[in-house]
Amino acid sequence: MTANGRAAVADSDILLTGATGFVGAFLLRRLLESSAVRVHCLVRSMTEPEAMERIRSAQIAYGLDLPDQARVVPVAGDLAAAGLGLSPERFDDLARSVTTVIHAAARVNLVMPARMLEAANVAGTREILRLARQGGAAVRFISTSEVFGRARGVVDEDTPALDCYEDTSGYGRTKRAAESLVLQARRDGLPAAVLRLDRVAGDSRTGACQSDGDDLWLLVRSALSTGVLPDALVNLTPVDFAADAVLALTAAPAGSEPIAHICHPWPTRMTDVATALNHVGWPVRVLPATEWAMTLQRLGEQPDCDPMVRLLPIIADRVMGGRPLFRAPRTTATLRRLGLHHPPVDVPLLGKYVRHLTATGFLPATYHRG
Repeated sequence: MTANGRAAVADSDILLTGATGFVGAFLLRRLLESSAVRVHCLVRSMTEPEAMERIRSAQIAYGLDLPDQARVVPVAGDLAAAGLGLSPERFDDLARSVTTVIHAAARVNLVMPARMLEAANVAGTREILRLARQGGAAVRFISTSEVFGRARGVVDEDTPALDCYEDTSGYGRTKRAAESLVLQARRDGLPAAVLRLDRVAGDSRTGACQSDGDDLWLLVRSALSTGVLPDALVNLTPVDFAADAVLALTAAPAGSEPIAHICHPWPTRMTDVATALNHVGWPVRVLPATEWAMTLQRLGEQPDCDPMVRLLPIIADRVMGGRPLFRAPRTTATLRRLGLHHPPVDVPLLGKYVRHLTATGFLPATYHRG
């Protein structure tokens, strides 16, 4: 590890999938900042210039840059296609070149059935493992707490994501199936591990967030018209810390734990979210969950009600209800030994997120309650 807690990944060539996504963009940035590696980025595209343009666009979208573009090798392909969409020669060349694979790409959709996600999430992982086996590369598979679906109680690194948790999304089922492939490959001798992320929040330095498709920020935006949020705890891990944690665990020696959980040990209170909104002039209150639901019901009965208000209980359930308590005791202890400590997700940081979401237009600049 370096003095500032970033992972020193010594491998000269790494294959990164998902570099155009939120977590993947930060992984690419951190890899280039903290090491001298060359990063091959598999990107869904027809040509390498198109792939590079998508990589650059993702960096710009999250306020990042590429410190050494010469060490980024765009790989035009398709995770959902046979052979990753590469020619046999390109596939073999990549397998010979890379010593580590960080597989962060997935098709994320909590509504689509599993059959529509299997090509990218399951078959794509199978192809990644085939490439890794061919060259003997280590694999770090980025997964999700969604694999546990709506299990009750507490889950940690030792809790098996068994098929008894059927009440989950198609996305969760495909990620669970992909995990099984990775863990079987590990049993067969491949140096592979599963790294599960819980809810990932914005950059702790700049506040840059991923707003599209994030139920939490949809819930926050709704509060600008309803004036209320439910009293709840939400686990938020800043994306820059999540990226550092992934790289620290990637640099861990062979034989390390097969499964790691990356989440914040101290959940964020919705009252702190409301306070951050109050500080920029939005008078949002926090109500007990049952009272909040009754308030939404009354608002939903009004003829001029925004249709989104009627969907808020469903969105809120995905944010705070019906899920297990995702815990990471062993991983958190390991990261602390490596010098990585979770930044506090407090009112000042939440204020950064609010300001970023306002600057990007996701939240309105002026408070208005219809």
